[in-house]
Amino acid sequence: MKNILFVIAMEKEAKQIAQKLEMKEISNNLFENKEKNQRLIITGIGKQLTAINLTQYLSNQPKPDLIINVGYAGSTDIPIGKWVNISRVYNYEWEIPGEEKYVMLAGGSQKLELLKNSDVEIVECYSSESFVTDTEIEEHVAFDMELHSISLICDLYDISLLSLKKISDNLSLKNYYNNLKKEDIFELTSCLDFISK
Repeated sequence: MKNILFVIAMEKEAKQIAQKLEMKEISNNLFENKEKNQRLIITGIGKQLTAINLTQYLSNQPKPDLIINVGYAGSTDIPIGKWVNISRVYNYEWEIPGEEKYVMLAGGSQKLELLKNSDVEIVECYSSESFVTDTEIEEHVAFDMELHSISLICDLYDISLLSLKKISDNLSLKNYYNNLKKEDIFELTSCLDFISK
């Protein structure tokens, strides 16, 4: 049985998943289901906090076979409420004159694990230190605030990484919450159905 670690930024995101997976809180921001060999860590929001807390965890705990990152993401034009499977992630702030914009070839932009599920769209993601409300990027992509750090660490520790993001906001739509039920947008446990398949 695989040793799986769920890595989630916010408490309100994580508690939905922990409850659905029948996990018990074993310490501050750490949940576990021993029978299923699953753990969940709440890292906090942003690349820096995520890097610190995930590295600290991996330095003191057995290495998982797979990290599953679940959370909300923004997008250029992906419909609100849609689940996406991230194929590759880039550091949004990384820009050096003369170098390829947003890409760090030294690590962190390796390919991630992909589900075999036609209901979940495969897209690339850019990790930013703050909410992206305007961008020069025109491609069909997602934006988050943690995944690039998780990817760098998984690369360093040789851990497989699967990232599922639910699109909660969209740059191309005005009044995007109109005619949408917020409980449908902000629930996260439906991703577990994709994973179990």
